[in-house]
Amino acid sequence: MNLSVYGKFAVKTALKAGDILMRNYGKIQALEWKLKTNFKTQVDDESDALIREEISRKFPAHSIYSEENRDKLGKSDLSWVVDPLDGTIPYTYGFCDHFSVCISLARGKKPIVGVIYAPLRNELYVAEDGNGALCNGQKIRVLQHDNLNHSIIGFGAGKELPEFKRVDQIKYEKNLLDVNGVTTTINTGCASVPLAFVASGKIHGCFYPNLEPWDMAAGVVINREAGAKVTNLEGKKWTLDDSSILTANPVLHKNLINLLHQ
Repeated sequence: MNLSVYGKFAVKTALKAGDILMRNYGKIQALEWKLKTNFKTQVDDESDALIREEISRKFPAHSIYSEENRDKLGKSDLSWVVDPLDGTIPYTYGFCDHFSVCISLARGKKPIVGVIYAPLRNELYVAEDGNGALCNGQKIRVLQHDNLNHSIIGFGAGKELPEFKRVDQIKYEKNLLDVNGVTTTINTGCASVPLAFVASGKIHGCFYPNLEPWDMAAGVVINREAGAKVTNLEGKKWTLDDSSILTANPVLHKNLINLLHQ
């Protein structure tokens, strides 16, 4: 894959941010609770500061949207959508290797570059619109599989917010785990790595009813370029305005939509 200047920049910056994550991995982190059920660490902020500084220096006219800081609005129609540490819970507590740096570039509401770097797994996922998807330099494709009963699906209820109650999402998990549903769901407190797993054929699909754009944007590009259909819960093409995501190969995607809405 011949990456554009944007793709090369996103890869280089994600690797730098991943170095920050790994230098601090396994060390006791002070927790800053943003919500009753959601916290961040100093590493989140350090990684975010590095990425924002790199973007601002290289592309000063571009907007920046990230989890850990205020939006920076630029004059360009291009915007960077950043999660400096997706999977803060598994990163902090060390119960699995599902954490990553996510960097995406969007034109308008459409992500066109996506990078997910999972440093403890030593996996770098990269995709650009119309240019295919890679993991560690090797082309990846979504599984061509349509049997709901034999499917592993990434699922998580998201953050508890005043306008969004996590308990309301139990209905979707009940549908997924119905006798006519999937084999199992997986939830490790990280959305980006399971999304990358779909693109690389490790699991069959992902459904998240409530996430932020920086949790999904990079994974959207990677999944699309790996042959997955990527929509919101209603089956409409995913954009930065969406808070839900469903991704799988086109046939399984249709079956999952029907299952979730039964």
